[in-house]
Amino acid sequence: MLSLLKRKPKPAALVPQRAPDTIRRYRQQNIKVSDDCATTFAALANSQGLSKSALFEDMVAERLDALERQGVKLEVSAG
Repeated sequence: MLSLLKRKPKPAALVPQRAPDTIRRYRQQNIKVSDDCATTFAALANSQGLSKSALFEDMVAERLDALERQGVKLEVSAG
């Protein structure tokens, strides 16, 4: 009897279109830190009005600039 019942097809889901990101985002990298470090990091981001990811990118760029000023050249490749 069940084989005689047919379900109505569901309408296609509408997916909102968005502009492609100009920067490719990677999945979260679960970096393990102490609770004190994580709390301080969140407070730093909040105090500067940044997201934690924006603060992290800023800190990495700052560290890279410091190394380059010291003459250290890093070979950076995506992937």
